[in-house]
Amino acid sequence: YIFVFITHYSFDDVGSCLSPTTGTTPQTFAAALQYFAAAQCLLPRDPLPEATPKSGETFDFIVVGAGSAGSVVANRLSEVAKWNVLVVEAGSDAPLESDIPGFDALLFKSDYDWQYLTVNNGVTSQGLANGSVSFNRGKMFGGSSGMNAMLYVRGNDQDYQNWYDAGNKEWSVSEVKRCFKKLENLQNEEMLSNTTISEFYGHTGPQIINKYNHTLDNYIENVLEAWDEIGLRKVKDMNIENVNISGKTTTTAANGLRQSTDRTYLISASKRPNLKILKNSFVTKIFIEKNKAVGVEIEKDGQLLKFLTSREVIVSAGTINTPQLLMLSGIGPGKDLKKNNIATIVDSPKVGQNLQDHLIVPIFTYGDVPEETNTDDAMFENMKYIYKRQGSLAHSGVSTGGMAFYSTEKNATFANCQLHLTIVPKNTTTLKAGYMSSFRYNETVAESIGKPNEDHGVFFFLFNLLHPYSRGNITLMSNDPKDKPLIHANYFQDPRDLETAVEGIKIATKIEYFKSIGGFLGRIDIPACNSLELDSKDYWRCISINLVTSVFHPVGTCSMGASKKTSVVDSRLRVHGVKNLRVVDASVMPTTISGNTNAAVIMIGERGSELIIEDNN
Repeated sequence: YIFVFITHYSFDDVGSCLSPTTGTTPQTFAAALQYFAAAQCLLPRDPLPEATPKSGETFDFIVVGAGSAGSVVANRLSEVAKWNVLVVEAGSDAPLESDIPGFDALLFKSDYDWQYLTVNNGVTSQGLANGSVSFNRGKMFGGSSGMNAMLYVRGNDQDYQNWYDAGNKEWSVSEVKRCFKKLENLQNEEMLSNTTISEFYGHTGPQIINKYNHTLDNYIENVLEAWDEIGLRKVKDMNIENVNISGKTTTTAANGLRQSTDRTYLISASKRPNLKILKNSFVTKIFIEKNKAVGVEIEKDGQLLKFLTSREVIVSAGTINTPQLLMLSGIGPGKDLKKNNIATIVDSPKVGQNLQDHLIVPIFTYGDVPEETNTDDAMFENMKYIYKRQGSLAHSGVSTGGMAFYSTEKNATFANCQLHLTIVPKNTTTLKAGYMSSFRYNETVAESIGKPNEDHGVFFFLFNLLHPYSRGNITLMSNDPKDKPLIHANYFQDPRDLETAVEGIKIATKIEYFKSIGGFLGRIDIPACNSLELDSKDYWRCISINLVTSVFHPVGTCSMGASKKTSVVDSRLRVHGVKNLRVVDASVMPTTISGNTNAAVIMIGERGSELIIEDNN
């Protein structure tokens, strides 16, 4: 990186390459380099102010978690000046790397990631290290919106109609669309100039929406044209049309900066005197008296503190942490609570159940382009970012934003498959280590992926199954809040998912563009698959089973519905059987959506806040 480069540059040798000189030239160049070296301090990121409330203090509302939804809730509730709101976050302020889009994957496995792993079932994901899948989740203000690929996808109307049809009457398609427009602030000039697109989006909300200006746009366009030729029609906006289409998606990044929810919702709200923020504060228990939530216990700096609420506790800790906290507090499947020596307050059998995730299967295609990036070009890209927030650091390092949505069913009204496009230049020396870190591919798999890259560019397609039938679950490791819960992803537990994945992958490998660049499909080295014909259905079944992993979209573990027998919260997100307790995050989704989930989680934060305000006025 540019900062490392400058640190190791010696100005003692300037004379040998610039003499004779009066001194003005080397001084000018040195001053410029020093300016760039200090430019990281020019990124606008002030720490959020932290309060110092005393243990035992009472607040109108306590919000547990300041991630994608919790930041929204904290903002909207504190808009009511008479309400005192406490937001408690287990992590700290997002680091500088979170702000820089091109560094998105660098936060995986860091202190800003909960670093969850699934339980190895001995069947799926055996091409991954120890057979476990990473569930990377943000542990910082902004949560996973501070470390994701920033892809803004609303989903399909049918997704939300399904919620409504299941009895969740507060979540009609019209209400959901209204809340999306409420949160949005579209800033892309090309989209704003198109009346149809402009009118579809909101313009005054906190959440900035734009598109990447990608440094590999010409290659992205070639792939989009190839998708168009096989019936995945290229469109100008992928939220208006999202079935059997392709294009470049909208993103939560603008002007070279990530627009995570701490930036878009919390920074402005933190200036309000009625909003108090606690950092590095881990909620270990919800206090419940006579089936009514009355406060929370938190651990901060090695001490246990207690805070009380006069109105509600709102849990926005996410799909993994929220069910864990409910169970630790005595709300969950009675037999599981008893096994962990936790007194049952509400026997709620669906807490931690109904886990749905967008599984991914890798497709590696190689070609004669893009050419290798040399050191000079890489340094210049860094300089462009420092100077004008442009270049390769101004967009995701994981995704190009090029995507396709399609269905394996005829006459479908919503997609069941999604393709993400990543492009890697020739001889990218960090490729092997990057895939081992991001996806946990084992050494043999990573070597077979990385070897062809020595003299070929990589077009990496992540096949994403959008509507799995399989369901996983979250259970407690123990009654110790610091013990990470057990995550059973259960990918391909329902055989229909495997067959849909194979059909979807076969559609994805049809495109003709790669013939023009000397392209070929890469074979991934998995002993169980090596004897199978490349690109055959049997081959892809084998690859899918052995390399299935997560695209980090877990939802559903505290799903909403009409009954405690079938759900955890009601349509107004109130926990069944407990007063003054709600859940507002991705865990309330009864079924997942047709695309990346972060936009929908922010929408849930908006709609959930409205319901809380309505019920407390």
